[in-house]
Amino acid sequence: MASDKRNQILITARQLFQEKGLGMVTMEDVAKAAGMGKSSMYYYFKSKEEIFNAVLETEINDILLETMKRISSRSSLLDKLQAFAMVKFEVTKKRKSLYRAMETGMDAEALSRYNEAKKDVHLRYLQKEKVIVQQLLIQGAESGEIKQLEAAGVEQAVFIFLSALRGMNREITMFGTNEQPEQALTAFCQLFHRGLQ
Repeated sequence: MASDKRNQILITARQLFQEKGLGMVTMEDVAKAAGMGKSSMYYYFKSKEEIFNAVLETEINDILLETMKRISSRSSLLDKLQAFAMVKFEVTKKRKSLYRAMETGMDAEALSRYNEAKKDVHLRYLQKEKVIVQQLLIQGAESGEIKQLEAAGVEQAVFIFLSALRGMNREITMFGTNEQPEQALTAFCQLFHRGLQ
């Protein structure tokens, strides 16, 4: 029951943050939209920033679940890497508009706190992403699909893969490109995979 109410607060807050912007939403707004008193909200969350952090954390967990779901339905390492890349692209596009909407109505101090919170969540997300890609590469080596790598080689491969995806996603979502995202991501994954064979 308590977790249901907490989830309802997070869903409601996320919608309000997207509609009005984080700076324009108050604890009272969230409580009212969630159908509860403001004092009851403090049982679940102490501040709007705490709600925002929980919204971001929920978003990250949803992304990781979707990533795991998609890669688990694939059999080869190449297919798993391509599934990972597509989820990352879809999420980058979606999060760009979410974050832009949330930034509405923030003063400089609030924007600074917001960016710090976003950065902290992003770093935690990157760590979880690294673990997923590490596991994929280790499994690929165990199955003989790619060559065995030393621990340092796995780390370098993970860094290259994730950095390249971030760069490609930024180019595609921020600046546009004549390339079709699916084709570009597929070509990159194929090149990356071939380099590990």
